[in-house]
Amino acid sequence: MSTTTKYTLTIDPKTQRSKPSNKEFGGITNRMNLVTGLTINELSTFVAKPYTYSWTGSLFNGRVKNENWVSQSIFALDFDNGDISIEKVYEIFNTYNIVPQLWYTTLSDSESLRKFRVVLFLDSPVSDLRIHKLITGGLLSVFPQADKKCKNPARFFLGGKESFITNTEPISTQRLFHLLSIELITKDGGKTRKIPEINFNYYESNFGEKRTFLYNNYRNSRFQPISSTTTTTPTTTKGGEITTIDFNVARSKVKILDQFLNGQWLYHDELFGLATNLHYIKGGKKLMKDTMKYYNNNGTTQYTQNNFNIIPYINKVNYPPIPIHQFSPFQQDNDLYDLVSATKDIRGSVQIIEPINRIELSQGEEILQENYQRVIREGEVGKIYLFSLPTAIGKTQCLTSSLATIALPTNDLKNEVGDRMRIDYVKTPDPIAFENESINLKLQYYYSIGLPHKSMEILNHIVSSRNSNEYTSEDIQLARQYIEQLQLSYLSTGSVLTTHKRVLHSQFPLDTIIFDEDPLSSLIDIKTMNVSDLFKLSLTSKEVNEPLSRIIQSLSESSPLEIKKTPTYLIEIDDLVEAVSKTSIQSNVFDFLNSSFFLKDGKDPDLIHFVIKRDLPIDKKIIIMSATIPIEIYKRLYPNRIEVIDIGDVKQMGSVIQFTKRSCSRNSLGRYSSIISNRVGDKPVITFKAFANQFKNPVKDMYFGNCSGYDSLKGTDIAVVGTPHRNNIEYFLTAIVLGIEFKTTQTTMSFQNIEYNGFKFKFNCFDNLELRMIQLSLIQADLIQAVGRSRTLRTNATVDLYSNFPLRISDEFIF
Repeated sequence: MSTTTKYTLTIDPKTQRSKPSNKEFGGITNRMNLVTGLTINELSTFVAKPYTYSWTGSLFNGRVKNENWVSQSIFALDFDNGDISIEKVYEIFNTYNIVPQLWYTTLSDSESLRKFRVVLFLDSPVSDLRIHKLITGGLLSVFPQADKKCKNPARFFLGGKESFITNTEPISTQRLFHLLSIELITKDGGKTRKIPEINFNYYESNFGEKRTFLYNNYRNSRFQPISSTTTTTPTTTKGGEITTIDFNVARSKVKILDQFLNGQWLYHDELFGLATNLHYIKGGKKLMKDTMKYYNNNGTTQYTQNNFNIIPYINKVNYPPIPIHQFSPFQQDNDLYDLVSATKDIRGSVQIIEPINRIELSQGEEILQENYQRVIREGEVGKIYLFSLPTAIGKTQCLTSSLATIALPTNDLKNEVGDRMRIDYVKTPDPIAFENESINLKLQYYYSIGLPHKSMEILNHIVSSRNSNEYTSEDIQLARQYIEQLQLSYLSTGSVLTTHKRVLHSQFPLDTIIFDEDPLSSLIDIKTMNVSDLFKLSLTSKEVNEPLSRIIQSLSESSPLEIKKTPTYLIEIDDLVEAVSKTSIQSNVFDFLNSSFFLKDGKDPDLIHFVIKRDLPIDKKIIIMSATIPIEIYKRLYPNRIEVIDIGDVKQMGSVIQFTKRSCSRNSLGRYSSIISNRVGDKPVITFKAFANQFKNPVKDMYFGNCSGYDSLKGTDIAVVGTPHRNNIEYFLTAIVLGIEFKTTQTTMSFQNIEYNGFKFKFNCFDNLELRMIQLSLIQADLIQAVGRSRTLRTNATVDLYSNFPLRISDEFIF
């Protein structure tokens, strides 16, 4: 999060010079219908003079009424009786390690009677009235001096005189819920009756997404900073069973447990994390309570009643175990998940449950040639042939002598393969850049939504002699060359080289299409868009204002993380293209209009994720050749069309040594990348783009998600560092396109024993088996793509792979 983060709210953009009368309040309610996204700085500006806008942090389905409330991510407290100072309010918040983002003086504030409002911005919206009630009630319990009338969902606040920003980082919604719940339990004599029945293993999306207790807004902590890489998905003990462990063994392996039992005072978040683990262990809750009492009685610690009430609170809501590495400050614990696995399991252990019988390279080459020629000669139109191959087995040699439409991931690879072709061919043109930037944008937009005929209309307009005065001679020549090359490729009866995306919305004469590398990212294309961009665009063009306003309203009313089928919006595409091409706004609005499904981000309501599903043609014979094909996903995507030719297990000249003791996920690397960097030394490293600077010799421009086609590391000893988990939203949108039925509100994850691809190992993955299939398939594909850059099949290179996800290509597992 940053100062540019926008929070969705509802405002009345009319300036109030003084406090309105009771009659005028009705007018404000009627006008309060502008839903928009504002940064903390922007809201601070608009609530103060000269604007003094009225506002509410709530969103509504219709008019501003309690019964129309949808969600809320901004809460406020109104102090208007002079019983407490702003300094005292912040002092009390500080005891909870919370820093409100802003406060402002009201219109009736005076030196003799200070009146002000304090505003809290949360990191994800609340969409459950039970939680709204608990947060507002809990805040009023902590601050009885605040106006009790300001707790209903439809409450709005007037602007004021002066506004003061005190923090720009959001407050964790779930952490606030936990703190206020425990506060209410303490105020109610240890009773949990005021806490709503929420099972955090399977609860609905009340916070926009499941997240841990810990400081997601770690900069908002005054005491114990938590890494910004903290995961936002809780790790659970499968089913929440009560387990027996040996506490002596546990404390020898888990430093924070040992220190707690030795009397070290723990911060509240550390206690909470430890309690979530002990809750599922026989005798754990009693051990924790007795330990706190013991060290309190001898004066070593000063645990408060709030600290003790963590235990009944977790028992009430059945909160899942928080990964130990998220709350323990000790380096020894930086890759531990829960107490049970840390005590009973050997970290990183990989058990081979199916022998891997690798064939000789010459045999693999023979099988490839036999099957490839068979499919070319006898393959059926409409079928999809998946050739799962080791990197460097020789698929390019097959392609370069094939009479087919050959599709490659990028134009650069298209041109590279063209230089190696052994038969006559033509190429589709590379993208061109006109001097007229508006033309470039229009072509880009039409191309992105699969309307090549609209792009051709623009190009034909450029080359028409009637329009020669509108364009430069250079642009006219570029357009003419592009059209000629494109028409040549569309009419060719010989081989055509093109790209993955172009072949999916173009018609080429030959009945065979060969994909070099896996085209899944083009078939299931996942992107994002900002609602605020649509809002800005609607203000710049009258032609598209009304339809864009309807789209904005539709998106604003969507619940966070609820997957919805993208409606057919009535909007004139040509008008929209014209409007966008005249602005500096960069938006994926065109792709969104062409999407199949979308969902609103659970943390940022301004962010929309969506998926565009493209189909492989049914009137062609399709061949896909890759080392990274997620076969199970293709089987779900195209049932009854798939034939698999698996030649994956081939003996290598080089070797892959896999180190599985550490998970090496993004979250984990934030804690120990320096340790692995020292082990790797000067070897070229492929890792996450964001972690490249943590290593001495990162491979330039090569990282997870961008490894395909590179040959510069052939024969080089390298290190691959990371387990490339993707954003869970990618798994969700992929699943919905595959027709998998699930609820995003019930997608728990567990660090659990699993069997996959001939191995048994512990891994943090979905409990839902079909979501897990997608997750593991895509992680495996990304890892194989990275490891394959050394071409160990035909060279003596060694790849050191640091990941707890075992690959069949690995020769040895070290843990």
